[in-house]
Amino acid sequence: MAHQTPWPICSTCRTIPHNIFTVPASSDLTQFKLWDSFTRFAESAARGCHTCTLLYEAVHEPYKSRLKNAEVYLESLSTGDNVKREVVVTANSTLLEPCAGREEEALLKGGNLSAGTSFTPIAHLKFALNHNEIEASTKYYQDMISLYAEDDGAQRYIRQSLDKCLAEHHESCNRSIFPLSAQATQRPTHTNIVYGNDGVAVAPTRLVYVGSDAVNDPPRIVPGEECLYKGGHLILSYCWGMTPKDAPWQLTSNTMESFAVEIPLNVLPQTLHDAFMWTRRLGEAYIWIDSMCIVQDSKEDWEREASRMASIYGCAKMTLVAASSSAYGGMTDRRNPLRNSAATLPCSEGTVYILPNGQKRSTPLPPPTESRGWCYQENLLSSRLVRFTRTSVQYQCSGDNARPPVRAQGLERLTDHPPFRWYILWYRLIERYTNMHLTYPADKLRAFHGIAMDKAGGHYNAGFLGADPWASLLWCRDEHQIRMRPGRRYEEYVAPSWSWAAVDAPVLFYEANGRSTREKQLEPVPWDPVLLSASVKQASYFDTGAVKSGSVQLSAFCALARTATNEPYLFNTKLGRHTYGRRNLRDCSTGRVIGLMVFDVASEAADAIVLLCVLLHAVNVELWLKNGTAGLGVALRLRGFEKGRVLYERAGYVQCTAAFAESGWRGRVEVV
Repeated sequence: MAHQTPWPICSTCRTIPHNIFTVPASSDLTQFKLWDSFTRFAESAARGCHTCTLLYEAVHEPYKSRLKNAEVYLESLSTGDNVKREVVVTANSTLLEPCAGREEEALLKGGNLSAGTSFTPIAHLKFALNHNEIEASTKYYQDMISLYAEDDGAQRYIRQSLDKCLAEHHESCNRSIFPLSAQATQRPTHTNIVYGNDGVAVAPTRLVYVGSDAVNDPPRIVPGEECLYKGGHLILSYCWGMTPKDAPWQLTSNTMESFAVEIPLNVLPQTLHDAFMWTRRLGEAYIWIDSMCIVQDSKEDWEREASRMASIYGCAKMTLVAASSSAYGGMTDRRNPLRNSAATLPCSEGTVYILPNGQKRSTPLPPPTESRGWCYQENLLSSRLVRFTRTSVQYQCSGDNARPPVRAQGLERLTDHPPFRWYILWYRLIERYTNMHLTYPADKLRAFHGIAMDKAGGHYNAGFLGADPWASLLWCRDEHQIRMRPGRRYEEYVAPSWSWAAVDAPVLFYEANGRSTREKQLEPVPWDPVLLSASVKQASYFDTGAVKSGSVQLSAFCALARTATNEPYLFNTKLGRHTYGRRNLRDCSTGRVIGLMVFDVASEAADAIVLLCVLLHAVNVELWLKNGTAGLGVALRLRGFEKGRVLYERAGYVQCTAAFAESGWRGRVEVV
């Protein structure tokens, strides 16, 4: 009977044919395309695919940092054996990133792994066709937990740093502290209201009590109010990776009763197991882990807890960040058991075992928490962080005078800044967030809601900031990332078209970012818009940030324009540079060029599209007399008619010329 790996295998690896590894009787398949890009291959390894992890570990340097867009293949070579072949991982080096060094050029020319391959060999694959051929040291089939011992020095460093922060009473770190006295009121909804040093905070509904080594003191789920009298709680920030829906460590309606008695340590993946052990070693008793403190098969429970994220993270004593791993990789990548155990690859013709063949490496797996939307929010809402990486353990707090800017600025509230400096905090937060990735598009607004409530409070609605409305609407797709992320619209409804959350693309706020080099506010001009109303409808009873509709009504100067390809493009744009996804706007009546449009989705750019150009921000009036950017606005396409209302939806960002002043008229516009 074949052994089975306890870790997941991605759907791509499950399609690898068996005869790549054997000499087939009828056909001679020698090549199989594994991934469309090396980046996707590395991301699959980071999410916890056992096979991809072993293949990625086997890749030689410096390919790991240079083959971003290269296609990845498995190539099979005859070795004279009638049963087994040599299998090599190869990549299409024609897509190699430019500026190769001497070492890289030598590898590319030599291909020192195997000769006769169609593409550049980057790794040799070790495998077995019989489980008896697997070395005993790589058979982690029964135990998912690596027992690699961590250094006690890291524990002392974290504890001393935390104690120093608490002793010095850092104001920026003590955002909301659980009092040791009973200053909590029990509400009918079981919400624990805590009056801390910095306003009202909400205690978590549930926490994990990590227990101790005593047999009669196991880990278990406890009510959140327990930590109110026992020193607070820690939080784990990590990436789920390829977590199955029926994972035995998740809190569900079926496991809730048993988890209230005991959480078996042997059902935990490496990262969660490490979090339990670190909490104990640091002398703490409670930790909040989303998959174990939110009922995963209850939509109502998930929405309730999602609406409290700002408080849950803001009140925590410290957040532990598993910066270099999935749920299976451990707090530090050194403990990753996937790297040292054989992976079972089930094929229709038989089973193949992929064996560890790790090379000495200097390029780690991409740190998932640095690119995930939910982890970005967790980072900003936490006063104190401990980052566990492959090579180090780093303690960060906002009160550390040695490194104040990053943590302190991220934790300051929007109201702590004068209006003209909003670009420092609010819009930069959004720009960075839109560069993050989310597994589910519907989480686009949810994963930012905690930040929005913490920074802007009631001024914020689905990306719209009522206190600074025009800058909120004047976002533009980041054209510097046109190759990697040209923008796309979601198939499901995520946000109103005027919101930066409506498209999957990194965005920039040019108007807001320009405030650092000019006066706080410009004098009013006749072309200024007037906000009539702005509203959204929440997607659920709980305020999670998600919406099901939204509308912005304004009175503004408008002009009817038609898209056209005029080269060279306006505003000193070099021919051929950033022209994909752009069009000039020509006045429908006079034919004069009144602006340059950047489409929110580059592939939607075309000629002869009739759009309504709306001016939202006029620069200094004197510039209207010169040829150049005289204002900023948005381009709208007709959405339709509803109960006598004319509805528009956003199509792109517009830089207006001085000719717009002669073509525009003031009108009332509703954008949905």
